[in-house]
Amino acid sequence: MLMWLVIVLTVATFLIAYLGWRLVEPMSISRGRKLAAWLCIAVLLYGQRVLWFIRRESDGSELFNVIDWIGYSFLGLVSIVVVFMLLRDFPILVRRTVDFARKFYIRRSRRPYFIGPDRERRRFLLNVTNAGILAVSMPMAGYAVYEARRKPSVVLNELPVAGLPEGLDGFTIAQISDTHIGPTIRGDWARMVVDEVNSLGADMIVHTGDVVDGSVSALNGAVSPFGSLAAPHGVWFCTGNHEYYSGVERWTRKLKELGMKPLNNEHALIETGKGKILLGGVTDFRGGRIYPPHDSSPAKAMADAPEHDVSILLAHQPRSVFEASRAGFDVQLSGHTHGGQYFPWTLAIHFFQPYIRGLHLHENTLLYVNVGTGYWGPPMRLGAVPEITLHTLRSA
Repeated sequence: MLMWLVIVLTVATFLIAYLGWRLVEPMSISRGRKLAAWLCIAVLLYGQRVLWFIRRESDGSELFNVIDWIGYSFLGLVSIVVVFMLLRDFPILVRRTVDFARKFYIRRSRRPYFIGPDRERRRFLLNVTNAGILAVSMPMAGYAVYEARRKPSVVLNELPVAGLPEGLDGFTIAQISDTHIGPTIRGDWARMVVDEVNSLGADMIVHTGDVVDGSVSALNGAVSPFGSLAAPHGVWFCTGNHEYYSGVERWTRKLKELGMKPLNNEHALIETGKGKILLGGVTDFRGGRIYPPHDSSPAKAMADAPEHDVSILLAHQPRSVFEASRAGFDVQLSGHTHGGQYFPWTLAIHFFQPYIRGLHLHENTLLYVNVGTGYWGPPMRLGAVPEITLHTLRSA
């Protein structure tokens, strides 16, 4: 936790310094107003993180909820603005570095010492481009908030499985993932998702991790709608990385009380009367680093498996598929990536994850990556629409 705090505060410090230097300082306003702008940025970026630590063991007041919304929304806007500013400033930095280096290769008599930079022109161009960046970023951020908060889309997906018996052809599984009940996602949103999932009439419901962002004491009421999830063959879940940040043992107990059955490196046999489904689940890919008893293992989830017609693994992170394939699972259902959540991270995510969204075939294992039903951090989605997936098993 201490390392995470250091990283967060370091990033916040960089953002404050960069925005102050390249956005606030060039403005043609008084020094007092510039200092006020610096202070406002610092309060919004530092204050929200400090508030998170203050309120993580309690539900907090309505004022805290408003501050969370302001802080996270501002962070989302800043992340878009800074990327555009870096795209503008990087070529400038390269050019100035080259110009500085060239001075060492130009004869002293030819150096134009009498020509200085036109600082007013630079300031004008900086202010104009800053205005342009804000004019583009603010509508993007506003639309991204709308996309994140709207009712998740129901994505229909077929899972073709070789040798699937006729009785299991058409078996349906509703998948939700990355609901992140927490600072800006509360009980009313959870109720909307639960009602939508139940309306699908799926044979089974699964949650592939990152259910929450906060402690049981803080979110006890907000998660209660999940107790209304219902399907003939049960409601199941596997842990995501955020469960480990929030107290995995307490959350596992709480979700079991709500009727959601955990699968931690284990399996259950689902007998439908028309076929047998081996449903396995693993702890988060990196869960063992935080809580050693939860070292993730698809092999353990498959160990001593009884006779079955199809095997399905719930694994929060797509990268579990490498071991899942070796263990012999036919299907893996995952989340975690959020599809990048919003631009520009929808592009950057490809550098960090082997599979980002949708259906893939890895060796003999079908992998489906849900881009997330909720969101994490800034209440924004752009280019990665929130998703509830309705899977249908089909005979290949």
